[in-house]
Amino acid sequence: MAMELYSNPEFPRQVWQPRTIVEAWQLKQQFAEQAVFVSGGTLLRTQWESGALLPPQHLISLESLPELHGIQSDQQETRIGSAVTLAACLRDLRTPALLKNACLNIAAPSIRNMGTLGGNIMSTVGDSLPALLATDARLVWFNGQNMITQTTAEWLQQRRAALLTKEPRLLLQIIVPRIAATDGFVDSFYEKLGRREAFCPSVVTIAGELHTDTENNIRSIRLAAGSAASMAMRLTDAEALLEGQQLSLRLIEYTHPLIKQQFNGGADAFASNEYRRQAAANMIAAALWSRISSQNR
Repeated sequence: MAMELYSNPEFPRQVWQPRTIVEAWQLKQQFAEQAVFVSGGTLLRTQWESGALLPPQHLISLESLPELHGIQSDQQETRIGSAVTLAACLRDLRTPALLKNACLNIAAPSIRNMGTLGGNIMSTVGDSLPALLATDARLVWFNGQNMITQTTAEWLQQRRAALLTKEPRLLLQIIVPRIAATDGFVDSFYEKLGRREAFCPSVVTIAGELHTDTENNIRSIRLAAGSAASMAMRLTDAEALLEGQQLSLRLIEYTHPLIKQQFNGGADAFASNEYRRQAAANMIAAALWSRISSQNR
């Protein structure tokens, strides 16, 4: 069974180290709201120190669970354990390029050495999420009995529908599929707008992945945007307009207001929702325009 690591007056909380995902699940059911899963713990520690959350009495460490570690890749997909650190994602050649770009824009190197991809996802506002939405990544969960797989978009939709509901399941893996482009081109983009040059919460983060043929017709496209003040989302209205069309400046002009209308960037003390909507539309339009410009050189 799981092993209790600490219990003394100097550290009044108990840290458990389960050896299997079943043990981890059983501990969470036993202690319920008095316990949290933890791996890198960078975001949780920040929330505890700031007073945004009260530290729980029990920490369930995920460090010893093999299912949550490692990166595997084949011709169809890449599987990344939820406890893989952001720094490990950056170092590994198997990490998809769009996700690697996202990891590079998350926090400082010292935080990336500890923070995990799963932790960034579970925050629901992590900068990895637009990249995962743009690549149609799937999340693998354990609910105590079965493994459940759903797209990142489906999960975020569920969280938005019940914003106060905490995720009861344990995130095991992230699966990023590959586009099998037999002809044409597969391209992607990712950009983060922060309040300062680096290592800061996102004002707006955008990502996209598109498959075009040799005539610059869009075979498929996924666009996503998010911010530190709102959960990331797929921009399906803009996708529907673009798919099947030849990428052009006029088409991008029609797309801009759709992005601004659909995206909800949230608001905080640093930026309004209107500003975030405008910024997301501008950034995606510029990214699409650059694809036209580069092909005409």
